[in-house]
Amino acid sequence: MECIASTLEGLEIIAEEELNGKKDSKGRVLFNKERKIIRSALFSYQLLKKFKFKKEEDIYKTQIDPKIKGTIRVDCKREGKHKFSSQDIRKSFGEKLFNQGFKVNLKEPENIIFIDIKDNNCFIGLNPVENYKRNYRIRNVSGSINSTIAYSLVHLAEIKKTDSILDPFCKDGILLIESGISEAKSLNGLERDIKNASINSKLAKIKINLSNDPLDWIETRFKEGSITKIITNLPSQSKKISKNDAAEITREFFYQSKHVLNKKGLMVLLTRDSLIVKKFASEFEFKIINSLDFIQGDTKYSILKLKRS
Repeated sequence: MECIASTLEGLEIIAEEELNGKKDSKGRVLFNKERKIIRSALFSYQLLKKFKFKKEEDIYKTQIDPKIKGTIRVDCKREGKHKFSSQDIRKSFGEKLFNQGFKVNLKEPENIIFIDIKDNNCFIGLNPVENYKRNYRIRNVSGSINSTIAYSLVHLAEIKKTDSILDPFCKDGILLIESGISEAKSLNGLERDIKNASINSKLAKIKINLSNDPLDWIETRFKEGSITKIITNLPSQSKKISKNDAAEITREFFYQSKHVLNKKGLMVLLTRDSLIVKKFASEFEFKIINSLDFIQGDTKYSILKLKRS
């Protein structure tokens, strides 16, 4: 059974490794076995058809196996620039199937025919699963990241059961919770307001040692070399943070990290300004050993994996 996992453009390699799959096109990974849990995908589905198209009418020429049992509804997700909308596809493709004899139930269908459009690639699937949703995550905060990105950082960190993890900008705790799901021994997070991370971690049944200590207290809170992995989303320039402040925070982060990170430890960092990170990584004798660039919406991000020089 062929299946498709949809992920963010640039993170296909993470889904390939988790699913033992192969990149089919930008943001889409083909794999052969359905799974109950997929952490690297935004959504996934059983693949029925895939093809390239030039115009909207080409999509409606596709034939769907009439042996699909039960009622159906057509859903559509579209990425790219097109002269048609997702609603256009849902309506017209649904009418086509209804005219062919399929039983349509818009409220409680037994099956969902899923039209997944990425640029000029069209995938038609069955019963999509929203993999990015996490049952534990009921408290989100501004600037937090989705679970697919969080898993990508944790995957690159190569979590072991003996690891002590630190996230000094833990926000709602998602990076630490995903690390806990990967069975890290000790999870430590800093955030000015720890309420959101505390609630999410309790729902996930993952113990996190949370503190609202400021960044420059790290070297007094943790013993030298006691942390084996630092995984975090570094603050970047925004409406609330100036470019100079972002640089100063990054510099302080590297200063503190050099003290607490084990000499054989790793850092995996998410940033929107890789140049600032590279500057201070060099200053504090850290070496970038792997990097991934990906796009979410209109924003380009980098995931950087570092070790001591």
